[in-house]
Amino acid sequence: MKKLPALAAAALLLAAAGCGKSPAVASSAASVPGAVSEPTIASEMPAVSPQKTRRLDDSRILALYDERFTYTDPYGIEDTYFYQVPQIDDDTEGAQNINEMISYRFGYLVERALDARSRNDFIDTSYITWVSNWDGPLLSLQITSSDAMYNHDVGSYHYNFATGQELSNPEMLAHLGYTDETKVMHALERAVAQHFDTYYGNIDYDQTAMLYVMRAQSLSNLDGVYSYYSLYPQYSHGFVATVPMYTPAGSGMYWTDVQVDPDKRQGSGQVLHGQDEWFTCDVSADGTVTVRVLTDYVTPDGGLHYEDVKDWYALGDKTDFTVTGCYSNYIKLYMGSVGQDYAPYVFLLTEEGVVEYIDVLAGARSGEMVNGGPLYGVNGIIRFESGTAYDTEYQSEYTTVYGITRSGERTDLMQAVRGIRPLSIGSLLGSFASEQTGTWFSIAEDAPNFYTGVYQNGTLQPAVWDGSIEYCGMDSRGWICRISQYRMDIGRAESETVALMPDDYVGVNVKHLGGESILNLPKDEYVWFEMNNP
Repeated sequence: MKKLPALAAAALLLAAAGCGKSPAVASSAASVPGAVSEPTIASEMPAVSPQKTRRLDDSRILALYDERFTYTDPYGIEDTYFYQVPQIDDDTEGAQNINEMISYRFGYLVERALDARSRNDFIDTSYITWVSNWDGPLLSLQITSSDAMYNHDVGSYHYNFATGQELSNPEMLAHLGYTDETKVMHALERAVAQHFDTYYGNIDYDQTAMLYVMRAQSLSNLDGVYSYYSLYPQYSHGFVATVPMYTPAGSGMYWTDVQVDPDKRQGSGQVLHGQDEWFTCDVSADGTVTVRVLTDYVTPDGGLHYEDVKDWYALGDKTDFTVTGCYSNYIKLYMGSVGQDYAPYVFLLTEEGVVEYIDVLAGARSGEMVNGGPLYGVNGIIRFESGTAYDTEYQSEYTTVYGITRSGERTDLMQAVRGIRPLSIGSLLGSFASEQTGTWFSIAEDAPNFYTGVYQNGTLQPAVWDGSIEYCGMDSRGWICRISQYRMDIGRAESETVALMPDDYVGVNVKHLGGESILNLPKDEYVWFEMNNP
């Protein structure tokens, strides 16, 4: 086992400095005169000043473990295993602290693997490897381990050789000049969404609802970049963050590297505008999308004002919206009413030829104007065109918008939107209960599609009122939905806007965003509702 003692490492470093070889791949300590059999424990070494006269390159990274072997497990399956666990070569408290964390987290896996091999047992860690990134005296060390099921564990460690200090992720971002957390998080969300859409945008559109779950999960909890996510500087500009990316590959999530540049232009640079009777939509050069109500508009015959529209469609009081969940670079915009009734939609065309949509009335009802998401499987679009289509089920014609490809192929975008039906996926159909709120709710496939009631002593008390749930769109908070029910006892409808975050563990996290308290949710907190189907 090639586990280097401190004295041997120092000797190797001096030798490597003359011949250009990195100590990280040097031979074992046995070849060094005077080497001892066990390493010096980092915590026993005195903390001294950083060694500022030494070179600032990978010669300052030593190998705690450098193992490679071929092994046949008890099932007769032969495989090759390799483990490279680094240590920082500096005699400061900051370096010692990092080395101890690396040894505890990754050295333990090597010892487990070597022990399993000695007992002819199964080895659960396939490999451990590392990469270094230097920014002057600042070293970012990223270490990745993978188990037999291809699940990755990634850790990053930042050390400044000039000061001898260990840097946290916030300190690392500050060193790079990124102190505006809102700006960093927006750039990170864009990078994650664009990565997800690029890799899975060609999947058939009938899988869109499933992809919407995974996209929302991938966009959630990205503030981990300020705590435990791995990150390191990008060579040109920005940084690379390793984030949990949920995928349809069957393994839940993978730790995935995404490139983030908070200083990069966050949009296509184009200014876009669309308008219908009662709403207008604008895209600014930096990619910000806004929707506004034309409250002063009156129909040409003078018979219809906005207050009439507001009452008919149960719209809220808010009239100016910044649309959330817009992560792409948009080059074209179409806004108009579709269907047989008044139903304004916005369709946004990205630089990649992908179409995203905004359900304007759903946003105005909920108080949260949100991008519905990409229409996966609808690709290569270059322009929009209004037209009509025929509904064979209802045997009637309706107004729609077509996405046109360069070859002239036409896609009915409203048919694509209506075919998504995100709230009809199997993992959300059923009853969900929370002991914390003392409430339960049920989502059904057919209307009325929402029920809620009291949850007490493990029992779902019967629902009193029928209700409905409406998908508005998605952003980093999850799926934004509006739930409503008509209360006969008070003679009016009540509604609540919530964020739903589907979970891997047969349940859903729910957060109150606005409106009344139908589900008895606390403010500013997600509550776990567990599936409870009798």
